[in-house]
Amino acid sequence: MRQALEGVRIVDFTQMMLGPFGTQFLGDMGADVVKIERPRVGEWERGLAAMGQLLGGDSPFFLAMNRNKRSLTLDLKAEEARRIIEELVRKADVVVENFRPGVLDKLGLGYEHLREVNPRIIYASGSGYGPSGPYLKRPGQDLLIQALSGYAAQNGRASEPPVPSACSVMDASTALTLALSIMVALFCRERTGIGQKVNVSLFNTAIAIQCQELVAHMNLPVRGERSAAGIGAPWLSAPFGVYAAADGHVAISINPLPAVGEALGIPELSAFDTDEKAYGRRDEVRRILDERLPSRTSAEILDALSARDLWCAKVQDFGEVMSDPQVAHNGLIQEIDHPRAGRIKVVGVPVQFSETPGTIRLAPPLVGEHTDSILEELGYTAEQRADLRARGVV
Repeated sequence: MRQALEGVRIVDFTQMMLGPFGTQFLGDMGADVVKIERPRVGEWERGLAAMGQLLGGDSPFFLAMNRNKRSLTLDLKAEEARRIIEELVRKADVVVENFRPGVLDKLGLGYEHLREVNPRIIYASGSGYGPSGPYLKRPGQDLLIQALSGYAAQNGRASEPPVPSACSVMDASTALTLALSIMVALFCRERTGIGQKVNVSLFNTAIAIQCQELVAHMNLPVRGERSAAGIGAPWLSAPFGVYAAADGHVAISINPLPAVGEALGIPELSAFDTDEKAYGRRDEVRRILDERLPSRTSAEILDALSARDLWCAKVQDFGEVMSDPQVAHNGLIQEIDHPRAGRIKVVGVPVQFSETPGTIRLAPPLVGEHTDSILEELGYTAEQRADLRARGVV
């Protein structure tokens, strides 16, 4: 069975999560992703320890989002490396990079030059704040974007500091926006024959994914404020949030409070029977539930709410997620063989296509693992490859 992006070649200069997570998805769909890395050391994130640990000499974070790619090492400051990139681009469909704006231009590998090499090229750039503007030289990192965009300020109790997300939500969202934008540009090129440059940024994505909250803020006469007792979002009424049970925690989402009270045998919740009361007295509701729920098990709470089709879920840790039946059913955990780490578990392809399903064909590469085979495809002889390696070009 052919894959959706079979025959599409991507020259990938990206690192960290913005970029690699998006290009991995394109690789899962069949694209030939050629990952450009530094000679010997590779991408910076290879050395980023998780809880002080590496896995087979690489970061688990790197292994999480670099499968289905081939690694080519190049010293981008070398003239020969630029010629190799040009040869790749002539036969490529997409170039992806997430250096700070202007870095590849200074190396002679910017869009204006590479579009002369291949006028049909899609040149996709990811950055912290965009290709211009007052924040151009600021570092673009997930936590900093959460802070600047207003995202962190929405989380936590009113009396406590803002709480950022523990996962790289801005990196991941922007990486998927990057992949989507590349596909839009490829679709446009199929219709028109014209390549183009695509820019995405962490900051723009952070603003965009808060569209609901920002539209409410910009257009309503009231302002959302964090709850003192711990309602899960400044914009929503009680009972929205996470609550302690006797054996863990449960999440209770947007639900009519009288129905919640009836399900859980808490008659005082029937008094909160309008939207105004549910929001204006949300801290009072939170304290009632905080007092009553810890005497019950998670199963008791969830069974009572679910029986009335009220929105709720158990708060699971990673151990519980790994044994979750829906995770198994959706094939979200896969095992692959890595040349150094051995048999490792990775997160599977998150989408399903009826005719062109995504697959895991290649383990995350070792640094420069495919340098010789890629150069050979470009016509370099064994002697030429050995010379490039001896001079540190690859």
